[in-house]
Amino acid sequence: MVGESTARRSPLPRRTLRTIVRRDIRTERLSKFGRVCCELWPDQKPDVIIAQRAGCSERAAQFYITGDREPSYEALMVVLDELRPRKRA
Repeated sequence: MVGESTARRSPLPRRTLRTIVRRDIRTERLSKFGRVCCELWPDQKPDVIIAQRAGCSERAAQFYITGDREPSYEALMVVLDELRPRKRA
């Protein structure tokens, strides 16, 4: 039985390594906020960046981008800070 599980392994890797696929924003259903986010971070996942910087979940950030939920103040500030960084005292 132990030999059966090791014999079924696929010779090809399941994940792609550092493959960058550009998003086509015109075909996706995004809010204006989501379009701005995708333009600011074209090579990265904007929902992950918003979640990390705003302190929310990735799912909430995806809702902000698709327009299913209004973006929070923190998410808006993440985008504004990217466009024009705040001066810190």
